[in-house]
Amino acid sequence: AVYRETPAKVARRREQGCITVEMEAAAMFACASFRGAVYGQLLYAGDDVSAAEWDHRHWNHQHSARERLLDLALDAAIRL
Repeated sequence: AVYRETPAKVARRREQGCITVEMEAAAMFACASFRGAVYGQLLYAGDDVSAAEWDHRHWNHQHSARERLLDLALDAAIRL
């Protein structure tokens, strides 16, 4: 639970002007840079913790959107 969004963390990021928080990409980019690897990432916003109550948005059931994102990622990789 080190990376979980708590109300205090959400409030602190809002005060800093953040409108979104991403938790894994920075580490992956840092590792790729260290290894000299080319790296890219597509992000899919799965839930929203900005309101008083967590809006789950049922991201785990959005199969068509996730399949489309995978198709786009594969197409981009092929074109590279």
